[in-house]
Amino acid sequence: MVKKLLRHNTFWVMVITFTGMAFGLIFHVLIPRRFNVGPTADALIAALKVVLLVDTIVREGAKFSLVPLFIKEEKLKNSTEYQYFINGILNFSLATGVVIAIFIEIFAPWIAIGLLSNSSTETRAEMTILLRLFAPLVIFGCGSTILGAFLNSQKRFKTVALRNALPPGIATVVFLLLWGTEKLPHWVTIAYASGFVVYFGWLCIGMRHTGHRYKLKWLSIDTLRSLKNTITLPTLGFAIRQLSARLLVEVYLIEKLGEGAITLYNSAFRIFSAVQTLIGISIATTSLPDMATHNSEEKKLKLKRILYRNVVIALCIALPATLLLLLSHAKIASLMYGRSNLDQVAIQQIGQLLFYLSIGMVFSCLIPILNAGLYAQRTYRLVFRNMVTMAVLNFAMAYGFVTAWGLLGIALAVSVTAVLAVGNLVYLLQKTGISLLPQK
Repeated sequence: MVKKLLRHNTFWVMVITFTGMAFGLIFHVLIPRRFNVGPTADALIAALKVVLLVDTIVREGAKFSLVPLFIKEEKLKNSTEYQYFINGILNFSLATGVVIAIFIEIFAPWIAIGLLSNSSTETRAEMTILLRLFAPLVIFGCGSTILGAFLNSQKRFKTVALRNALPPGIATVVFLLLWGTEKLPHWVTIAYASGFVVYFGWLCIGMRHTGHRYKLKWLSIDTLRSLKNTITLPTLGFAIRQLSARLLVEVYLIEKLGEGAITLYNSAFRIFSAVQTLIGISIATTSLPDMATHNSEEKKLKLKRILYRNVVIALCIALPATLLLLLSHAKIASLMYGRSNLDQVAIQQIGQLLFYLSIGMVFSCLIPILNAGLYAQRTYRLVFRNMVTMAVLNFAMAYGFVTAWGLLGIALAVSVTAVLAVGNLVYLLQKTGISLLPQK
C-alpha cells in the first residue's frame, strides 16, 4: 500500500506543491515581519497581486481547458504537425505576454492610483515602481502556461508542480540575504520575477525530454480558431472572478478600511490559500488528463468514477485540515507572526480572519476538483457561467458583510461563496450527465 502511494502522481505533486506553498508562506510572512503592517507592505502586496492576477487568469483560464485540447490534437495529428501546433500556441502566448507587460509598464501609475486611492502619494509611487519591476514576470508566466499544459497532457506533473516553489523560493532567499538593504522591496520584486524566468527554462528542459523540439512557428488559422473556441470563455470567466476577488475585494474594498488592512488580510489568506491549493489543485491537475481521455472516448461512467474518487480523497484530507485550522487558528497565527514587529492585536486579527476563511475550507478544496469535471467534458459555457455567478455573489456579499463586520466580513464572504459554488457545480455537472448525488 505504501509503495503504491509513493508511486502515485498525486502524492508527489502534493509533496512538491507543499514545498512550494511553504516557500510562499515564508515569503508572505516575511513581508509584515520586515515592513510591519504599513504602506511599504501594502504597496508590495498590491503590486504582486496585480501581476499574479494576470498570470493566474492566463494560467488557470487556459491550463485546464488546454489539456483536453492537446490530448485530442495529439491523437489527430502526426508528430510534426503536433509539434507545429504546440510551437505556434507557445509563440502566440509569449507575444501576448509581451503586450501585457508593456501595458503594465505604461499604465502602472494609473493602476496604483486606482487601487490605492486612499493611500499616500509615496505609497502609490512605490507601488508604481514595483509594478514596473514585476511586469516581465507576465511574459514568462504566459509562456509557462502553455508549456505546463503540454507537460500535464503528457502526465509530467512533477515537472510542472515546481511552479509553486521556484518564484517564492528564490524571492525568499533574496529576502533573507538582503534583509537590511534599503531597497529591499525592489530586490525582492526582481527576484520573484526572476523565479518565473528560471521556471520557464525548467519547463523548456522538461519539454525537450518528451522529444518535443521548439521551432519558430506562428499560429495557423485553424489553430487560432481552436484556441479561441477552447480558452475564450474559461479565461474570460476566470478574469471576471479574479478581478472581482483579488483586486476589487482584496485591494480596493479592503484598502478603504485603513492602512495595513491589505497586509493583515493577505497574511491570513495566504495560509488558507496554501491548504486549498495543496489539496484541491493537486488532485484536480493530476486527474484531468485521464478524465479528458475518458470523455473523448465517451466513457462517462469512468469519468464519473474518477471524479467521485477525487471528491472522497479531498474530503478525507480537507476535513481534518479544516478542523485543525478552526481549532488552532490563534496558535497558527501566533506561530507565524508572533516573533515579529506585529503587535498582539494584529496577530489576533490574523487568527480571526483565518478562522472565518477556514469555515468554508472543505468547499474551497472541492471547487477545482468539480471544475475539472466540467473542463474534462469541454463544457466551457458552464465553466464560464459558474465563475461569473460566483464573482457577482462574492463581491455582493463582501460589499454587504464589510459594512457589518469589517475585515472579518470579507473572510466570511469567501466561505459562503465557496459553499454556494460547490452547490452550483454539482448542479452543472448533473446537467452534463455526471451525478454526484445519491440516486433514488
